Amino acid sequence: MVVKDSERTPAAMGPTPIRSWARKNRHFPGKLLDRVVGWFIENRHADYGFAVMRIASGSFLLGWLLLNLPIASRIWGPGSAYWQPYREILGYKFPFTFLQEAGPGFFWAWYLVTIALVVAFTLGWRTRIVTPLLFIAYTALNGQNTPISDGGNYFIRIMLIYLILVDVSRRWSLDSRRRAKTNSPETQTGSVLHNIGLCLVVAQICIVYLEAGLYKVQGSLWQDGTAVYYPLQSEAYGVFPPLADLMTHWTFPVVIATYVTVLAQVAFPFLLFNKITRRFALIVLLGMHLSIAVAMGLPFFSGIMASADAVLVSGATWVAIITWLRIALTENRAALALRAKIDARRAPQAAEGAVDDSPDSTTEPETEPDAVDEGSEDAPRVAAAQTTQKE
Repeated sequence: MVVKDSERTPAAMGPTPIRSWARKNRHFPGKLLDRVVGWFIENRHADYGFAVMRIASGSFLLGWLLLNLPIASRIWGPGSAYWQPYREILGYKFPFTFLQEAGPGFFWAWYLVTIALVVAFTLGWRTRIVTPLLFIAYTALNGQNTPISDGGNYFIRIMLIYLILVDVSRRWSLDSRRRAKTNSPETQTGSVLHNIGLCLVVAQICIVYLEAGLYKVQGSLWQDGTAVYYPLQSEAYGVFPPLADLMTHWTFPVVIATYVTVLAQVAFPFLLFNKITRRFALIVLLGMHLSIAVAMGLPFFSGIMASADAVLVSGATWVAIITWLRIALTENRAALALRAKIDARRAPQAAEGAVDDSPDSTTEPETEPDAVDEGSEDAPRVAAAQTTQKE
């Protein structure tokens, strides 16, 4: 049988699967665009996560500045002038060069203002103004002596740039209380900027972890599973030798920790697309940061990195955590109050029991016979009784 050319036309052959799919989903690009636009303008996402990040990172910055307060003039102030050739190589520009020629008075004023900005940032007071000022103040201070800085210093400086766009004081802050009283509405422009900042923060976190994982993969120690052993046993990072010896005593946990760290960092950007894998990645990285903070003596670096990971935790999870903490604290307070009432009731009973059990309370003291007036009618009778007792 000969098939005519007219029968081989697309119309005669019917719709192909690709054409059917394209026709069925012809409105998909428009719907996708509407969803993306709606995501940016309808709500300010990760507001609880940013609140945790603000409080945690601000607390670590404040601790860093207060701990170095006695030696601040020598490492960042006039005493650090010997770093000037290195600063010229770094090439910091205005407005990060204020402290390079500053005297003691100006330096300490700058330092105290930086501490005040950190406190305001942590409490969430006027963060739209405080955040850019804090970025300038802290970067200028940190640029005075970069060799003493660690990855946490550099990371928080990058994060502060992105946080300028973010409404970090939407939850658990002084600004949120003020807005609740004034009932001020949120603008779409602010929501768009907030969500753009969120995208930048998440992208930076993914870049940091992915880059760290790819660098680790190239090392032979990470490939053979022994890389975790060496920093824990070094003089620079082995701050708790007994703990380091315990953690590295068995080979199998060291190998597992080495490979899990690399896999979690390399796969981190891809694990974020699923809720279960995202939780797994965050738990693994949180354990890694806690281990680095305790075993290697780097709490500032680990705390700053872990605080940034908070934006990847959903708001419902943070609300559940805070609710659980409040219930636990309330029950603890109620238990303490009940215990105090019970102790208060038992105290008088214990005191009475102590009085009853004392030796003096069982023996009545001897008393002299009552004196009788010699002129009374009972005087002869009492005298006779006393004479009889004597006989």
